[in-house]
Amino acid sequence: MKTSGFLDKITVWKNIYKRIHYFREMYPLSSIIKDAFLFPVDYLFAEKKIKTIRNITFFITHKCNIRCKMCYFKEGLKNTKEIPLPVFKEVIDQVKHTKTSIQFGGGEPFTHPDLLEMIRYTKEAGLPVQIFTNGILVTKDIADQIVQMNADYINFTLLGNETTHSEVTNVAGSYQKFITNLEYISSKRGKTRVILNYTFSPYSYKDYTHAFYIADRLKLDGLRFQHYMYLLPEEIELQSKVMKKIFDKDIKSITEQCECDVSEMIEALIQIKERVKTDYPNLNVQWAPMLTENEIRNWYSGEKFITSRKCLYPWRGIHIDADGRIYPCTKIYFEIDKIEGNNVIDSWNNQNMKSFRKNLKRSLFPACSRCCKL
Repeated sequence: MKTSGFLDKITVWKNIYKRIHYFREMYPLSSIIKDAFLFPVDYLFAEKKIKTIRNITFFITHKCNIRCKMCYFKEGLKNTKEIPLPVFKEVIDQVKHTKTSIQFGGGEPFTHPDLLEMIRYTKEAGLPVQIFTNGILVTKDIADQIVQMNADYINFTLLGNETTHSEVTNVAGSYQKFITNLEYISSKRGKTRVILNYTFSPYSYKDYTHAFYIADRLKLDGLRFQHYMYLLPEEIELQSKVMKKIFDKDIKSITEQCECDVSEMIEALIQIKERVKTDYPNLNVQWAPMLTENEIRNWYSGEKFITSRKCLYPWRGIHIDADGRIYPCTKIYFEIDKIEGNNVIDSWNNQNMKSFRKNLKRSLFPACSRCCKL
């Protein structure tokens, strides 16, 4: 399949801006304007010290209370490690002067006993907060505390409709808990923006109309469509070889291996894009990533995803995992450093990170295919 033409490339860059600005409390316009000047310099000069971390994604735990059919983190869920509260606070103290945005994920972040204190400490440091959750544990009491702390965003992940959501999570009754908690926090949200995240998968992609229904009925602050992230078996094998060749290490990649036919999803997803324009013009919708029609056809073709896109995430974002290690992103577990005993800003600029950026700039790694950050 041919790569996108010039107009498609313009559309891609416009959509990247829209994707960033969608979470404008996390990435205010002032930061975007600064990066219009600073980012090209940081990107071009590999050995330059980068002072700006726009985003830290914390997987504060690997524990999860559901077992989704398409979860790319199945093996990681066996790990019971969690980021200790004192270590988390040290990281926040190190980066608070940079106004870094903080994202909480996992696993399921609400299984961590100190999550609320982590949110409180982060907000008191003046940093914006975003939480990704399956919603089952966000009870009334917890929801009230989140709203009182003025957490900026909370994203509830929907995986189907009233029936298929519970089937995909492999937990009976999970939909009812999800919707009960979502209804409550949306009615009490205050300054906290409530986003519905609909994750496409081969198991429930036809049920997307339920996402429109919920977002419209509850007057949510946004609807985010998450494309199915997967790799072909040959891409997984190639990723291992590429990492070994470049870094001389066995480096794990976190992704779902797809051996099923996903091409039947193509027309449905293209149709959804049209419905957003015609049926829900006032609904604040984001795609992760925002793909052109040609890219959708390629993404779900069951063949290699051919793209001229670049991954810019490691120049502005970093991932800290529950095991206490720092990684350049949430998919490629190339260890940059450990958080305990180190300064994250120094780790952000060490040779491991510089080497990763340098090689990624040359060419996307095989594991970068079909990543939401493209």
